[in-house]
Amino acid sequence: MILPEHHCPGCGAAQKAFPRYPWHFCQGCLQMARTGKGQALEFANASLGGGLVWRATGQEEWQDATRVLCLIHDRPVLVHEARFGGVVAEPVPELPLTHLHGLVDLRKA
Repeated sequence: MILPEHHCPGCGAAQKAFPRYPWHFCQGCLQMARTGKGQALEFANASLGGGLVWRATGQEEWQDATRVLCLIHDRPVLVHEARFGGVVAEPVPELPLTHLHGLVDLRKA
């Protein structure tokens, strides 16, 4: 199957296309993730077995989460664990997301 070209929605850089994540941000833009008050965020897998952890840059303790809602280039973004490891960020529409289990909303934090 030939996949369509994909470009990062944050910076426009060409990216490998993944059918599971058709509109994902590049890793460079993921590093620009911020809370609504501008605090820089970091994301990682909890262990080799997976899981998502996050922290504000400069903090020592990682926080567990299933999904984190934050901002990249002032756009709402959903950050979550990728299927086979790693972390993926995807833009989200301005819809109520209260139904997502384990969601940490940092857009206003």
